[in-house]
Amino acid sequence: MSQGDWTAAACGANDDAGTQLWVGVPKVDPRFANSLPDAPDGCSAALRSKIAWGVATSAYQVEGAWDEGGRSPSIWDTFSQQPGHTYGNATGNVAADHYHQYQQDIKLMLALGVKHYRLSLSWSRILPGGGRGTEPNAAGLRFYRHLLQELHAAGITPVVTLYHMDLPQVLQDTYGGFLDQQLSEDFLYYADIVFAQLGPYVKHWLTFSDPMAICQLGYGVGVYAPGVEKGAAGHYRCGHTLLLAHAKAVQLYRLKYQQLQEGRISMVISAHWGLPFDSSSKADLNATDTYMQFQVGWMADPLFFGDYPEVMRRSQPKLPKFKEAEKRLLAGSVDFFALNYYTSHFVKAAPPGAPKDQVYEESLTDHEGRHPGTPSDVFWQFSAPDGLRSTLNWIGRRYQRPEVWVTENGVASPGESANDRRNLLKDMHRLDYYRTHLDSLCAAVTKDSANLAAFFAWSLLDAFEFSDGYKARYGIVHVDRTSKQLQRYPKLSAYWLSQQFFRYAPDSIACLEIRSCRATRSTLLPV
Repeated sequence: MSQGDWTAAACGANDDAGTQLWVGVPKVDPRFANSLPDAPDGCSAALRSKIAWGVATSAYQVEGAWDEGGRSPSIWDTFSQQPGHTYGNATGNVAADHYHQYQQDIKLMLALGVKHYRLSLSWSRILPGGGRGTEPNAAGLRFYRHLLQELHAAGITPVVTLYHMDLPQVLQDTYGGFLDQQLSEDFLYYADIVFAQLGPYVKHWLTFSDPMAICQLGYGVGVYAPGVEKGAAGHYRCGHTLLLAHAKAVQLYRLKYQQLQEGRISMVISAHWGLPFDSSSKADLNATDTYMQFQVGWMADPLFFGDYPEVMRRSQPKLPKFKEAEKRLLAGSVDFFALNYYTSHFVKAAPPGAPKDQVYEESLTDHEGRHPGTPSDVFWQFSAPDGLRSTLNWIGRRYQRPEVWVTENGVASPGESANDRRNLLKDMHRLDYYRTHLDSLCAAVTKDSANLAAFFAWSLLDAFEFSDGYKARYGIVHVDRTSKQLQRYPKLSAYWLSQQFFRYAPDSIACLEIRSCRATRSTLLPV
């Protein structure tokens, strides 16, 4: 079939019949399987059968039910409910209604052949009072327990993130959230409750997701919740608090729970790849490595080595300092490297006479005005698949080939929110984004010896995308916000990922990091 033929076949002449063929059924209609493109040449069936391919979401972005079941407001409830902070003044009040429809969403994952699902927990749903000494919410814990039980019953492995942007508002009001070290103790209290109550169902933990967004956007420039504008001081103070909160939670898990529950734990770092603004400029080439130390090393160096990169300590006067005991607590506090990758940006050397703390400049175009790749529906993202391979190689060189999980990768396809359902389901831009990025990923494994264990597509569902509201759509499954039940419709990218990747995934996530691997046996409770 030609490309035009298979897009038409996959969407079907009858729109509803063509787009719902997978919901609740075990296999795709053979017309779809026979008409979708093959996997990238570099991704052999043997390789695809070794990597855990999955999908990801986060609590605030999909759950909804913002004031149900004993949940208290988070900073994103407060921030998004104030006009002017999100596109169209959208909120996560309803989001994708996953709180009420999680059973349907599990059936959808099952139909797509998904075996691995990354989700996050709402801190304020589990602990409405936020901090130490407050009572856990039985209804919130019950919701997540049922969700995890149903995932296991469906043969889907949960990967659970403790924190994905949604701090209880009470902690922000009480002491300023991540700007105060009290947060690390409250996070420890929250983590202890979660490990104790939900740990028997979870073998893969992530403490925090995307510190750059939490700290730079939330406490530096203030375009994300809680909207604090404290510049570099806020950005770095937030990151310092976050790192110590992570380290304390990991220490707790390893000492109290890991041997019994036989799980593993890490933290998610988001990074863009840095391309030289002018590839003929040695100064710009050098600046790209500095950029990566700020992008990745700001968090990863403390997690692996116990302290910030030397270039940051030398150039950033507002960067806090760790005590020696804190360095020891941080070093080695991840069992694998968890990476979010979406795009590449250009980097040039700081101009002569620039302030000492300005060590590079970041740009969306190069010296000839070219973008890093095909634009998306958000200003900062371009399709730059080679950057994924380059980032994996940079991580491998700096951190001695750690086991790596790509915990998020995906794209907001241009103009998708303006299309009618029939056309938006033909998400060729997204399918091509995944095809090229997975080709690059496989090359990093086969040609560069990247130690890759897992990959998660962002996102399973069209979700609330923070400041972009519902305009930017990353889902491989469309959520029809005009329908009363928020009906789900798989897009072409979902069909393709299902046939070429999800169905090849092993049932469990391989442990490739010898230092943290253990001979395990199942300790999961019956479901």
